[in-house]
Amino acid sequence: MMIPQTEGLSTSAMNRVFADTVATYKFYWFLSLLDMHFHGASSMRALDVAARMVAYAWYPIEYFRLSFGKGDSMSKIIPDVALLTGITVDDRLEDKSEAISNAILEDREVKKRVRILLNNVPFRFQKPWIDTTDDSEMQRRSQSFENDCLYSLTGSGEGLMVTINPRWNNYLTTNFEVLRDFALWNLTLFLQSKNPNVPNISGKLLRPEEREQLTRQKKFWNKVIEIGGPIRCIYKNTLLGRNEYDLDHFIPWSFVSHNQNWNLIPADSSFNSSKSNRIPDLDYYLPKMVKVHHRALCLYIPQSGKRDNTLDEYYALGCSPQDLMQMSDEQFLNICRNTFSPLSQMAVNMGFRTLSPQ
Repeated sequence: MMIPQTEGLSTSAMNRVFADTVATYKFYWFLSLLDMHFHGASSMRALDVAARMVAYAWYPIEYFRLSFGKGDSMSKIIPDVALLTGITVDDRLEDKSEAISNAILEDREVKKRVRILLNNVPFRFQKPWIDTTDDSEMQRRSQSFENDCLYSLTGSGEGLMVTINPRWNNYLTTNFEVLRDFALWNLTLFLQSKNPNVPNISGKLLRPEEREQLTRQKKFWNKVIEIGGPIRCIYKNTLLGRNEYDLDHFIPWSFVSHNQNWNLIPADSSFNSSKSNRIPDLDYYLPKMVKVHHRALCLYIPQSGKRDNTLDEYYALGCSPQDLMQMSDEQFLNICRNTFSPLSQMAVNMGFRTLSPQ
């Protein structure tokens, strides 16, 4: 992915800012600079940029449990800052960023942890414009906006300031969305290399403003209940009537990041919230889940139309829903094990807790 070119600016250097990247810092530094500039800041305290970097990385680390690589400090900084500030994964990006900036002013321990992010990235980010690895020289040369570099660096330590080159102001504002996508795309490629078996990395970088409603999937399960009667909850063994259940992501949404019906199961509402993002014990719960799905397909398919998006999702298991319907429970279970076993193991390896039989 290339950024828009414009006459008179060194956009070719901008295209090279993520070359030879060994940690996430440059991606989050650029995303934070873009955001703060877009909201009116032309000069900003480097510590506030770093605070926003931590806020950006919070969701993929704390909620989706992505690995940032062995040498990346984010996975250590964020749990420490969470403990010191009380910020939670559910807080909005803007709220996290503001809370961390305020905490830096009031708490030496928070400041100490966040300052780690400023050891190199403000200087090394500008290497495509100013070819030196000497941070002092980089800072000195940036102050004349050498080679039309993106920003200048002044001050030191807690007083380090970042000032955007006025020549870049209009470009950054006009192309904000494209540049943000450029950073996120490169971050996706980097994190995919660190999490090769994890699905949908691009969907795990930002906290969604609103989760997709499960209206279509509810319609499927309500139809099954209308035809065949109540479904027994695989977790609590209670009977679930029409609209008397929550739809549970068997492998948590925070890992699979999708709402496909083959991974959904009606569950007792009182249990679904307490299950959280735990991984069910497959030996115990998967046979129960498969039996419910098998019966559901047998009831639903004869009543469905020629094309049904919910049924089409079952192709992800490697068979047509019609073929799955014709199988025995044991055959269906074997097919599902091929999909659920590696997903479950990868999630556990990433630190997701397991759900033992109740």
